[in-house]
Amino acid sequence: MKKFMDSLRYRLSDLQSRERQLLLAGIVMLFFTVIYVALSPIMEKHDQLVDQSNQLKTDLQWLQQQSAVVSKLSNGCGNREIQQGFGRDNLTKLVRRNQLRLGQIRDLNNGFELRFSGADGNRILRLSHQIACAGFNVQSLKVERSSLELLEGSMEITYVED
Repeated sequence: MKKFMDSLRYRLSDLQSRERQLLLAGIVMLFFTVIYVALSPIMEKHDQLVDQSNQLKTDLQWLQQQSAVVSKLSNGCGNREIQQGFGRDNLTKLVRRNQLRLGQIRDLNNGFELRFSGADGNRILRLSHQIACAGFNVQSLKVERSSLELLEGSMEITYVED
């Protein structure tokens, strides 16, 4: 290590004053560049997480506001006959009746997987209620915001067993 320091001092002593100043300015600029490069991705990730947190807080507030609507849905069905043969057609009609865009209906064991999109979260809640009233059990409901105006959802449903 001592050899290295002596070699460095010898080389620096051969430089003129302005060359040493230029070298020092370059080292300082390099130092700040390294700090910027190291901290920039961290700051971007932080900003993304703050935005995501704000979006999730907004979604949570919306869900809390809708809790009263969901509790009313539990017993709001009339007595309807379950027709297993017409499940796919009924689901298509229900999605369209709620002014949602149907992405895909996939057959599952004793049920379906339904993919849809739309702009109004209330219509998605109404769809899940109407599907339950049509003789299905909603096994899972997943709704994600794909853009500021568009919600995309998927739902696994099975026939109600007698």
